[in-house]
Amino acid sequence: MNSKSRNDVFYFIVLVLTVVTMLIGITFTYLSLMSAEDDDSTRIKTGTLAINYVDGEDVNSTGLIPRGEPNLNTTFAVYKKNFAVRSSGTLDQNLDIYMFVTSNEFKSGDLMFSIYDSSNNRIGRGNIPTSGRVLLTSSSYLKSNTTNNYTVLIWFQDNGTNQNADAEKSFVGGFDIVANQIMLK
Repeated sequence: MNSKSRNDVFYFIVLVLTVVTMLIGITFTYLSLMSAEDDDSTRIKTGTLAINYVDGEDVNSTGLIPRGEPNLNTTFAVYKKNFAVRSSGTLDQNLDIYMFVTSNEFKSGDLMFSIYDSSNNRIGRGNIPTSGRVLLTSSSYLKSNTTNNYTVLIWFQDNGTNQNADAEKSFVGGFDIVANQIMLK
């Protein structure tokens, strides 16, 4: 046998051993993964989030006059918006509720909001900017297959000066709700 033939045989044997080693490694990895897999380890859960705008989807307030902070029972010179968020999924969620501003004729800081949950607890308060969006409340817990009700109050804050020129201006906007699923442990 000449030297070229010996080299060919040697390289062929190395190739066969490499392929056999690779097959053993792939088989071992596959079997290890299959034996370690639990029934729950690859489960994917999804759900839907439904928003019911009890008073309609848009926020459109006109006719506001200066006043102090109202409460849930106030009906004069306050805009009240009711909506419900329902989860029909299998995972609990934390909600971030935003209000986006389409048009705001009021001066920045003059228009205020409060948001209340279904237990009539105030869970957020602040002012509405002239543009953009504002976070009304963050991490509001929503259990799976339940509904949370919210009420938003919007008013023209009385600052103790003559605000007659700003009365009767308008505000138009809407809501963005971001749901973050709570991971199972």
